Amino acid sequence: MTIAFQLAVFALIATSSVLVISVPLVFASPDGWSNNKN
Repeated sequence: MTIAFQLAVFALIATSSVLVISVPLVFASPDGWSNNKN
């Protein structure tokens, strides 16, 4: 377990989690966010 390998694994997990969270928000945003902000 080198530091570089741990950083690579952490970056992969972080990227996947951000994608999992952001993709539904992006698909729901055109209707949902405009109604929620106002």
